[in-house]
Amino acid sequence: MIREVFSSIMGEGKYIGKRFIFVRFKKCPLNCIYCDEPNTSKGIPQVEYISGSGIIEEIPDLTEKLVENIEKIKTPDLFAVSFTGGEPLVYSKYIEPYAKELREKGYKTFLESNGMFPEAVKDADYYDYASIDIKLPEHFDKTAKVIEWEELYDKELETIANLYKNGTEVYAKVVIFEDTSNELIEKIAKDISKIGNVTLCIQPITPIEGLDIKPPAQKKIFEIMELCGKYVDVMFTPQIHKWMNML
Repeated sequence: MIREVFSSIMGEGKYIGKRFIFVRFKKCPLNCIYCDEPNTSKGIPQVEYISGSGIIEEIPDLTEKLVENIEKIKTPDLFAVSFTGGEPLVYSKYIEPYAKELREKGYKTFLESNGMFPEAVKDADYYDYASIDIKLPEHFDKTAKVIEWEELYDKELETIANLYKNGTEVYAKVVIFEDTSNELIEKIAKDISKIGNVTLCIQPITPIEGLDIKPPAQKKIFEIMELCGKYVDVMFTPQIHKWMNML
């Protein structure tokens, strides 16, 4: 269920630069072409106890001792504990007791999700913060489609709305390419604005070796941000952890 636990800097999104403990879960139902995580349930759970050391220890019983291990790597500058993936909401019934125990101990909880399981957060009042990805049609290999884009998009908006109603400080994030439609991103911003005060983070695709995708030019980034700014608070958030070669 859990792939790894480590402490590092949030490299993307609204809380970029903040210190987090990341609890990374295995597997994801989607197959985004730019995903950098192995989509498999195999492997023994691992923990990096000393941040930046590269020393990884296998902890077979990590699922049973998650909170104990989080306590071991907590630092004074910690902002929150992130449940990430993969897709963490595949395991929502297991995350709930973790999140509640962590909050009782004074931790802030953070959810990073693709938003395809709105029912999993309908009554989830135990996430302090959340980042929900908005996927675009070009994010998927058309030959390996898992879900129709329109259906997925509706689920993402519903997930954001459910979290917002629960009092979670939720924001949306969308990865853009040079050939991404400006009009589609504007529509997304407009749709999100109907939910409430939700920030939209614009993330340029990070160049990936072997993947023929062109990152957006500066001109396109400015155009998109100006369009979105008519409806929502908008941020430009490239993946700084990739530049710094951090976990």
